[in-house]
Amino acid sequence: MNEVLNDYFFEIPCGETLPLDNPHAVSVSLPKIQNVIDYEEGKSKVINKMKSGYPRFFQNHFVKQLTQFIKEKYKISNNEIIIPVTSVQAVNCIEKKFGVTLEFVEDKFKNVFLILDSNDTNVKKYSVFIRNAGLIISSRKAEATLFELGLIGSIFEEDQVSENQGVQNIKNTLSEAYGTTSDKIILSNCGMNALYAATEALVAYQKEFGKTQIVQLGWLYVDTMEIIERNVNSHIQINIFDLDQLENWLENNHQKVAVLITEVVSNPLLQCVDLPNLYELCSRYSVKLIIDNTLASPYCVDVLPYCDVAVESLTKFACGNADLLFGAIIVKEDALISEINDYVIEPFEGEIKRLGYEILEYENRVQKISENTILLYEYLKSQSKVKEIKCVLDEKSTKNFSKIKKGNLIPGLLSVVFDKDLEYYYDQLKLAKGPSLGTEFTLAMPYVYLAHYNYLKSDLGLLKLNDLGLNPDLLRISVGTEPIEDIINAFRVIFK
Repeated sequence: MNEVLNDYFFEIPCGETLPLDNPHAVSVSLPKIQNVIDYEEGKSKVINKMKSGYPRFFQNHFVKQLTQFIKEKYKISNNEIIIPVTSVQAVNCIEKKFGVTLEFVEDKFKNVFLILDSNDTNVKKYSVFIRNAGLIISSRKAEATLFELGLIGSIFEEDQVSENQGVQNIKNTLSEAYGTTSDKIILSNCGMNALYAATEALVAYQKEFGKTQIVQLGWLYVDTMEIIERNVNSHIQINIFDLDQLENWLENNHQKVAVLITEVVSNPLLQCVDLPNLYELCSRYSVKLIIDNTLASPYCVDVLPYCDVAVESLTKFACGNADLLFGAIIVKEDALISEINDYVIEPFEGEIKRLGYEILEYENRVQKISENTILLYEYLKSQSKVKEIKCVLDEKSTKNFSKIKKGNLIPGLLSVVFDKDLEYYYDQLKLAKGPSLGTEFTLAMPYVYLAHYNYLKSDLGLLKLNDLGLNPDLLRISVGTEPIEDIINAFRVIFK
């Protein structure tokens, strides 16, 4: 594991990459709440400082440079919009979804760029879909292309394995952790593509039985909810603990329900559904169950016996360094594999080589993070300045969690509300602050500001947050592998 983690216990300047000095970083330092607000408002004083960002909301600099090169090479006018996507398969996904034929260029490296008229009213729709379905070009692919073209002088140096070894390491690690065989693991270019592919495939599979509806259980990750919302018949139940309510609804509506999607555990409240009972309920009504197991990881919980498909964003704990996008789909039925492969975007070899190296520490990473999370939870719970603390050990979740937990490990996240406005404590906190989770360095995120900023701008939005139990001042902490004394000390200093 990383030996220089203590380097993160300082105020990292706004816009710096997280991890530090890494051109493939998928997080960015936003050390003050005002930085976060300015970022959300699109203010140039923050946007122009950003060396990185979460790739679905920020274009990596290698991707930006390559896109500009393509624009000039193909003499694309300023009246046209150029959008890079992963491949021709990504274009096919968009065309199929919207029933359109799109203009695009493909270079000799098989990078694909959509060319859209700036007056096309569907541009925003396409962009949101590209984000939701994870059709975004890899930063390492853009970097490799720029290098081959002679536009950059070198490739960023990082620890890697060979591509074949990488695939083997990733599939072997996941199959062992999930208690299955490597042929049941499908790799994708990012976690959102994994979830999108699984959802589309299961709806297509169930369609022949007249079932096309999607059910969302719980308040899920924003892109997941947008995938579900696109299904005109979707049904949403926010309360994950009331399975009687769900059963009553399914009893009257199950004939049309194809898929139910939920997270173990939920983000950011870290609530745990009664998964064995949920799976029994879904099976009774022939509803396929998809579990997003990103937050808990296969080392904390055993989900595969209680779902049809598990998906995981390997960008998080499996990677541990927030320096790539990657996803996995774990299936139980062979019959689903070819169906899912129709929607999957395969990862680029550069990401395979990098994750193939990083994933070897996956289990050790989760164990250390879990130990630290339990100790930080005990410390924060004892502090008078902490008003609320959310954890899977909460009374409502602990019994459900115990039904699927492995050993004594818990997911490496805590969500806290302090006795004063978040800004007061957040701005003083000397550690990495920005989007994403699952890193070996402790990473704090002002969750509502970054995930649901629009809700903060109206009374109606604030009411909605209240109904969801999401306090605007909630701070989500992704606990790292650093010495626990150092993590606790970062909080002790601001409580003085």
